Amino acid sequence: MDFNSEKEQLITQLIRETIANNLTWAVKPPPYSLKQATENYVPLYIEGEYRNTRIGIYEIRQKYFTDIDEYHWTENLGICIVQDPEIVVWQVEEYSPALKELFNMARHQASGIRGILGM
Repeated sequence: MDFNSEKEQLITQLIRETIANNLTWAVKPPPYSLKQATENYVPLYIEGEYRNTRIGIYEIRQKYFTDIDEYHWTENLGICIVQDPEIVVWQVEEYSPALKELFNMARHQASGIRGILGM
């Protein structure tokens, strides 16, 4: 099994578990390595535990330089596996329709909007 296949399989399984309400997502501070010694910015980090493993999904903003002193911000999504205390041992940051779907589902669940609406 290759790397991309494993990544997509993990994302698909996390989507299934989220739909079945077997996986709970919560907003947390990003792990140390995602926010230190980098110009990248993580505005939203959501974490859940699946099979005794901490899984994080996040939005990341990065500077895209068009010249030596000119840049604009780009956005991407990432998924990572975190080990205690705050060590990211695996991560992928790339566009994936499945990862976007998972991120949106996790963000919706973590927002608590169903509770606000009394559902």
